[in-house]
Amino acid sequence: MTTDRSTAEYGTIITGDETVATGDAAVQTTDEAVRTTDETVLTPVLALDLAAEILASTLGPLVDADYVQGKTQFRDVLCARIDISQLEAEELIDDLERSGRVQFIGAEEGRGWHVEQGPSAR
Repeated sequence: MTTDRSTAEYGTIITGDETVATGDAAVQTTDEAVRTTDETVLTPVLALDLAAEILASTLGPLVDADYVQGKTQFRDVLCARIDISQLEAEELIDDLERSGRVQFIGAEEGRGWHVEQGPSAR
């Protein structure tokens, strides 16, 4: 198998299968075919409320875990309870954190997560 050095640094995937080739040369777009936007896709409020309710009912309102460990626990619970992928669960947790429904609290006494439920979470 040979690899064109000029495309290797631009994302060519070398698989050992000569029928598979990707890279900048394989991607062609036109202004009419591709539209991009800076808008953020937001998770509907109902989904956030449901996710917060699931986390609170499963783990309780206070989760004694470091930042990454807590987010991992949240991800695993959401994956198991609502049958979504790990990536979807991680994005949902990020939205929960942005909305204030889950908050990481760090103080001299300790660290952990607070899970809020209901309309007061907003």
